[in-house]
Amino acid sequence: MDQDKINELRKKELIEVWFAIEAVGVTKEAIEDSMKNHISKLEKVSEMQIYDKVFRPIEKLEDISFLPKNITEAWSQVVELKFFVKKFDDLINIIYVYGPSAVEVLGPESKKISIQEMQDISNTLAGLLHQFAAAGVGGVVITPK
Repeated sequence: MDQDKINELRKKELIEVWFAIEAVGVTKEAIEDSMKNHISKLEKVSEMQIYDKVFRPIEKLEDISFLPKNITEAWSQVVELKFFVKKFDDLINIIYVYGPSAVEVLGPESKKISIQEMQDISNTLAGLLHQFAAAGVGGVVITPK
């Protein structure tokens, strides 16, 4: 996407976003293949318009203490993306499905969203919470008075 198109989308006050997506694995090849596949799927999302994509070099991790003890070596790669989305609930859904490690909303300075978008976001987050609960990794704790 050229700079004129980027400027045009900014004028339309689309939501401009930066993602960092990180993959960690036990081989360089696994990281490279899985990251390419993941980004390829992300590029097909019709609600987003990617204008910048940077694959950082695959690096050996020095500290692997956060991994299971039987893993003796691990590799990491980060891909940075910049893109536009029209609606905030589209951004929430992309985050939900593609799991970036970091998200920065670059613009616009403010955005008005409809009650329908607020409802869609609320239901997406509620559904996610219930999926965690069903998987046994979290959920709602109900406490007595």
